[in-house]
Amino acid sequence: MSDRPAFQFYPKDWRNNAKLRRCSPAARGVWVDLLCLLHDSDEYGVLRWPLKEIAQAAGASMAHVRELVDKGVLKGAERRGEDYIHTPRHAGKAGEPVALVSAGDGPCWYSSRFVKDEWLRQRRGAGTRFDSENQPPSRSPNLSQSGPPNEPPNRRVGEPQGDGPSIASSSATSGSSEANASAAGAAAAKTPAELTKAELWAAGKSLLREAGMPEAQCGSFIGKLAGDYKAYPDLLLEAVRTAVVEQPADPVSFIVATCQRLAGKRQPTSTRAAERKQTMAALGGEFVMGESHATGDVIDA
Repeated sequence: MSDRPAFQFYPKDWRNNAKLRRCSPAARGVWVDLLCLLHDSDEYGVLRWPLKEIAQAAGASMAHVRELVDKGVLKGAERRGEDYIHTPRHAGKAGEPVALVSAGDGPCWYSSRFVKDEWLRQRRGAGTRFDSENQPPSRSPNLSQSGPPNEPPNRRVGEPQGDGPSIASSSATSGSSEANASAAGAAAAKTPAELTKAELWAAGKSLLREAGMPEAQCGSFIGKLAGDYKAYPDLLLEAVRTAVVEQPADPVSFIVATCQRLAGKRQPTSTRAAERKQTMAALGGEFVMGESHATGDVIDA
């Protein structure tokens, strides 16, 4: 059974999904119960049970469950169904096809969106775990500041770049590398709850890069949120920590929504709507992700 207490739900995609809109209101209600079963399954998003047992577990009639199958919402077959093959896309280019569900000979029913999001979550999670080859910055964070640790400014066009490091700086770099290598084992064993502030910023930016955000925009995205919520110094840090734990399919929307939710608990009711509108207006359309949730296939693709 899945140890995650919840799954992401996108109301816009629920309303706009053409396959789901073709189902009766009763069948759409049954689909919510089936999503809960798929979420709790040991094989996330997949149930290898006969359709009759699925209907019994959901407390639904076979007619309504069969309606979801006929409309293409619940995918699979009772015997010898087709494997689910996903072709990832990034920057308008198709990647190598990946088999996410092997149907086998027995019954196999699944939500393709749940299966795809789980694959993305695991893939991106691997890029944010610290090990001997993936280490956070070695400098100590300034815990008194509300935003991310200070980063050296980028050189502007026309400024001198220098001829490379001096002998003294090369020696210092070598010593720092040896110190990082000796600390690799300790950092690799840390959970998100134990990570330092600098380590969390590094993990959060890595999560954004894995989702398709350009390197230069990762820092400005975090910095913009830090400025918006400067009245709550620990709020953004908590939002990033939650994203690192949950590994959401859309980390940008997840972090923004988490910041808004946490800020809403700490603000007077009269100021919540105004700040939510201001934040989304500033961030909307500024970042273009590798995959969008506006395709209408969140529930069944």
